[in-house]
Amino acid sequence: MSLCTSLTYNFRFVFFFICISLFTSLSFSQNNDSLNVTLRVGDISISGNKITRKSIITRELPFNVGDTINSKYISEVALRSQQNIFNTQLFIYDSVKYVIDVNARTVDFTIKVKERWYIIPTPIFEIQDRNFNQWWRTKDLFRINYGLALGWDNFTGRKDNLTFIFRRGYSEKYGVAYSLPYLNKAQTIGFNMSYSYSRNNEVAYSTENNVLLFHRDYKKYMRYQHEAKVGVSIRNALYQRSTVELLYNQLHINDTIAKLNSDFFGDEKTKVGYFSLQYRWTFDKRDNKPYPLKGWTIDVAVIKDGLNFLSDEALSYMYAVVGLRKYTKLSKRFYIANQVKVRYINTDYQPYYFNRALGYNNDYIRGYEYFVMDGQNLAFTKNTLKFKLIKQHIVEVKALKRFQQFSTIPYSVYLTLNGDAGYVQDQFYGKKNALTNSWQYGYGVGLDFVTYYDIVVRFEYTFNKQLQSGFFISMSAGI
Repeated sequence: MSLCTSLTYNFRFVFFFICISLFTSLSFSQNNDSLNVTLRVGDISISGNKITRKSIITRELPFNVGDTINSKYISEVALRSQQNIFNTQLFIYDSVKYVIDVNARTVDFTIKVKERWYIIPTPIFEIQDRNFNQWWRTKDLFRINYGLALGWDNFTGRKDNLTFIFRRGYSEKYGVAYSLPYLNKAQTIGFNMSYSYSRNNEVAYSTENNVLLFHRDYKKYMRYQHEAKVGVSIRNALYQRSTVELLYNQLHINDTIAKLNSDFFGDEKTKVGYFSLQYRWTFDKRDNKPYPLKGWTIDVAVIKDGLNFLSDEALSYMYAVVGLRKYTKLSKRFYIANQVKVRYINTDYQPYYFNRALGYNNDYIRGYEYFVMDGQNLAFTKNTLKFKLIKQHIVEVKALKRFQQFSTIPYSVYLTLNGDAGYVQDQFYGKKNALTNSWQYGYGVGLDFVTYYDIVVRFEYTFNKQLQSGFFISMSAGI
């Protein structure tokens, strides 16, 4: 059965379900919305931005001084403005209030923000497995990373970011990255660049029965990688952004890995170097990026690996990825989140190392946390019905009053009902992995805990198509 036919036929496995509450603190005046008159924007005052430049905040507003707004939509515009400002992820809290002068037919806006702590030297202590649940099965302390990352967000007050990383342990990594979202006065063109070097004593050299097989050597490094990247972004509209990036990747593996799997890089190669040109377009109109409840986003990526800049470039294929996420408020306490993602690759051969599909990062079907589904083409859907169990509360911790960036702690809790389905097509290695080339699905219940600094903790109990079940913990919104 073809991927497209299977996709159409098996959407019966798509589940739609529930959850709750808003992560931003909504505060605005409701003055004379029923007037139904045209108002001119008068003054826009901003306070609380000790580091952040005013232009970074006003860049997120859907209006400017002198613009006109119908009074019927003032509350909606104020709410949308507040959500946009919060989604810059520069502030713990923000509020947008307005006052209407009926006689002058003007409206003035007052914006208050509370900035985050931007300079964070963060000790690194993290597990390296694909997810916490996979690591917990073995509790292998060798798979621990440790070190220090120095992240300086809002480096010059222009939402730019400077990061240094010094990481040891299972996956050593040393690197530097800088991004500046706005280079020009119109705040439409951005820039980013990065370099990193990493190496491992252990490598997943193959996949059998949809489980990764590893080879480990405590005395030798099994993999080395250099990666350099430079990119330009364009944001001509409030909710959309285009990015073009040029990458160079150089990968080395130990001879042992090539002997264990001659298709790791293909033809028993131990070294691969290639350039990659990547284009991404994103439309993002969610109310809250870390844990959205309303809005939608579209992501489109077209990537060409192998540009023939080098005489020995081993890769040459192109692929496209399209993703859609939709968040809908059903009633006062019920919400639904839906995601669909599709990838297509035009290649006649793909080495094992580049053959990843589901089970990595946030692309997975719930209920299959212990498995991977490698392949070329894929389609999957994730769906969550949410019930607002505990609406958002904001706690001011007096003991942390001296540290204002940490003293305000918002939190909320959601009960969830989840259902996912997916299909991965693997024409090269599928015979060893029964979960590919057929539809898989998982479903279950969960509890989401949402708090500040974009922290989301999910507790879920899930079943899959094979009637396997388990309790899983995740550190992201899931959709």
